Amino acid sequence: MKELKYDVLIIGGGFAGSSAAYQLSRRGLKILLVDSKPWNRIGDKPCGDAVSKAHFDKLGMPYPKGEELENKINGIKLYSPDMQTVWTVNGEGFELNAPLYNQRVLKEAQDRGVEIWDLTTAMKPIFEDGYVKGAVLFNRRTNEELTVYSKVVVEATGYSRSFRSKLPPELPITEDLDDKDADVAYREVLLTKEDIEDHDYLRIFIDQETSPGGYWWYFPKGKNKVNVGLGIQGGMGYPSIHEYYKKYLDKYAPDVDKSKLLVKGGALVPTRRPLYTMAWNGIIVIGDSGFTVNPVHGGGKGSAMISGYCAAKAILSAFETGDFSASGLWDMNICYVNEYGAKQASLDIFRRFLQKLSNDDINYGMKKKIIKEEDLLEASEKGDLHLSVADKAMRVISGLGRPSLLFKLKAVAESMKKIKELYLNYPRSPSSLGSWRREVDNVLTEFNKSLS
Repeated sequence: MKELKYDVLIIGGGFAGSSAAYQLSRRGLKILLVDSKPWNRIGDKPCGDAVSKAHFDKLGMPYPKGEELENKINGIKLYSPDMQTVWTVNGEGFELNAPLYNQRVLKEAQDRGVEIWDLTTAMKPIFEDGYVKGAVLFNRRTNEELTVYSKVVVEATGYSRSFRSKLPPELPITEDLDDKDADVAYREVLLTKEDIEDHDYLRIFIDQETSPGGYWWYFPKGKNKVNVGLGIQGGMGYPSIHEYYKKYLDKYAPDVDKSKLLVKGGALVPTRRPLYTMAWNGIIVIGDSGFTVNPVHGGGKGSAMISGYCAAKAILSAFETGDFSASGLWDMNICYVNEYGAKQASLDIFRRFLQKLSNDDINYGMKKKIIKEEDLLEASEKGDLHLSVADKAMRVISGLGRPSLLFKLKAVAESMKKIKELYLNYPRSPSSLGSWRREVDNVLTEFNKSLS
């Protein structure tokens, strides 16, 4: 079997993998990125395709342009189940043609020296002496099997986790996913019969009957094209997502022309805190495989880009020291937790709270402003839920009709604070990971008890 050597092997060329490749390019490293899809389908993942402009600015990633940019977004409108209350949260973003943008980033990385193979699958890890040292690949373009050795493997295989799942199960990096910590999602892109009103605003509809444990979305891709879909919580025994889509599409997107369907597809999406560790000996895990999706709104492209940035930062540091052990790559965890992971863990608490609410609770809470637009904005941006003394008093008056909702909100705020503090005090070395993880699990267990 043919053997090749690289400094870095990136498995998966989606938003996370392509971002890592882009950030690592022109740094003097020999890099190979492989993806199982043909080039023109890399980055084609069913989702809402919306990304905040702030992610591009902070990470130095190029803005989408031309056909990559389908719509500029100025905010989100959030609808209560009874449609009587609408919150507006302003903020700039982009509605992307995700495959086109993704492929452009890959092309720029390729032009900057990264080698890219499409139609190539990582068959199994090379695991020796406790280290991931590469992978056995099968290139369907050349119809050959190859052994590729590398100092670091970046695992960006998405929800399938198809590479790290083949590692010895006792490794912390192989952590599995509870079905209840994931959403089943489905979406279609269709043309509309008429121009869309307020097409620069995304719409999110919360309803435990039409999308239990998730929400419907209506994301305009211009004046007469829309990405419409829903996510429902996994592991709950709910009917097929296609049943919900067919039954309620007319309620949320009455303006679409069903005969003008452009794209359709479904996916599974992790909606929890990130992996307890995203780095181990010779390997870094990023993107959906590292559970980097926002637990509340299910958006994963921005956080995937952050994980790619942190992977590049940790890898460059490891090459400076020559240490590719878990300790040498540990900066991956520190970087991601500080940039996004602590907030994400806090939002995992908020997500659990929201999934337990009834439609009546949500209608009442939004109408009476027991939960406010500012709460949602602060939680989504910082992972915080702060209630002042005066604010608490006003909410008590507003919430007299539903005292249990107030008690739950108090428990939510306290648990969000606890878990965020734990993540901001993430262990500085692998030796402390086990005890820290037990503390996190205790917070989650106690919070789940408080909701029941």
